[in-house]
Amino acid sequence: MRASSIKADFSPVSRAIRRGMKRGRREDGSSLVEMALVCALVYLPMLFGIFQVAYGLYIYNFVCNAAHQATRYAAIRGSNSCIIQSNFVDCNLNPTGSTNTPSGSGTPLQNYVQTLTFMGIDQSKLTVNPTWFSRFNTSSGGTFSVASWDTPCTIAGCNAIGNAVQVTVTYNFPLAIPGGRTLAITGVSKMMISE
Repeated sequence: MRASSIKADFSPVSRAIRRGMKRGRREDGSSLVEMALVCALVYLPMLFGIFQVAYGLYIYNFVCNAAHQATRYAAIRGSNSCIIQSNFVDCNLNPTGSTNTPSGSGTPLQNYVQTLTFMGIDQSKLTVNPTWFSRFNTSSGGTFSVASWDTPCTIAGCNAIGNAVQVTVTYNFPLAIPGGRTLAITGVSKMMISE
């Protein structure tokens, strides 16, 4: 008698467990569909967005580096660079041209930036805009003067020692979004002409 009462006590519990197990098996398919939808609509676009931002930062790093390298290239090719070495490539580089320019299309700085190769960079989307600045000294009322390079210069003598050159490199970065938009990523560098 005692055994039958125990059996009667556990039978409703075992039936509830069996019912729960059957119900869980029926819901397995719907959770699989939900997970597939979440992956397709949330995780994959987020992953592609992370890739796009990382690639944009890579492009930004290249553009800033290219601007700095092109500025350095122009700064050491001042008015005295042909005197130091007569066959120096692009010596006497100024707004109106240069001496000893190798054959090719584009400006000397555009050609130089085209030689800077990074993986994944489309060179046809790069633009290079150099600007030369004349040095302007202002006295502060004391015994020293302050130099500034705010006045753009467009004549041949702009590349004298003490003047400055600024190079702006722009890359038209294609965004991987519907509509095919591009983002102009720009790097700017300015340096005093030293030779």
